[in-house]
Amino acid sequence: MIRRLNYTGRRNIPRSRVTVRLVPAADDVTSFNAQYDIDDFKFPAEASVYIEAYNSTSYMRFDFGTVGAPKASADTRLLDVTPRPLPKFRLKVVDETTRHGLLLGVADKVVPLRPDEDLENKQSLLPVDFVDLADRVWRLELSDWPVLELNKNIEGIAEAARSSGSFLGLLYPEVLRRIWHDAMIDNETDPTADDEDPRTLWVRFACALPGMGAPPAAASSDSVADREQWIEDAVQAFCRLRDARRRTETAVNKEFA
Repeated sequence: MIRRLNYTGRRNIPRSRVTVRLVPAADDVTSFNAQYDIDDFKFPAEASVYIEAYNSTSYMRFDFGTVGAPKASADTRLLDVTPRPLPKFRLKVVDETTRHGLLLGVADKVVPLRPDEDLENKQSLLPVDFVDLADRVWRLELSDWPVLELNKNIEGIAEAARSSGSFLGLLYPEVLRRIWHDAMIDNETDPTADDEDPRTLWVRFACALPGMGAPPAAASSDSVADREQWIEDAVQAFCRLRDARRRTETAVNKEFA
């Protein structure tokens, strides 16, 4: 049974302080290992540390000892967490000396690394997950953090996603358009607000593209149309920056020459 928590005065722990890596286990069940660095937060040594795995349909909590005596859970298999959508993780530091545990700190929406993925991808805005999509090539998952799902049954798709000009021009503009639409049309997002919110980070990424400025405020009757145009301008700016048209033309001409 999970104790009720008092959230008063909690501290936000940057996601960069937590690394979670998925590990294949027996019987097609995935487990994980986790590392974290919270020493300079000066939490009480006796405070408990938990790591939670979750997505939109499932949840599990794992005991990782205390701040002063960290100890990984003996069993980190995600038995009750569905593999899709890609599970996210959160780290919680909890003072359990009170009747209702006091939440001292939390790092939320930690995107796990795949078994063979480099640490440099840890802070990726768009994690990639390779799954069985039957006859589909790709799918965009937007439930917690945008995740690009690619069909694992297509040979060479990982390399194509990294370097193919045709992939760049034909896939990514639509992926970006949908992410920015979710961030700005279906939700109100301030690019200067929450450094830990994926929508904020994605809008901030668009603002940093050449020729782009802050998005239109959602204050007028024309705000939706203005934001739609801003999103279109951001997609065009991304394509210019990445030379998407020329690279796609080169890939197509090479294939059909």
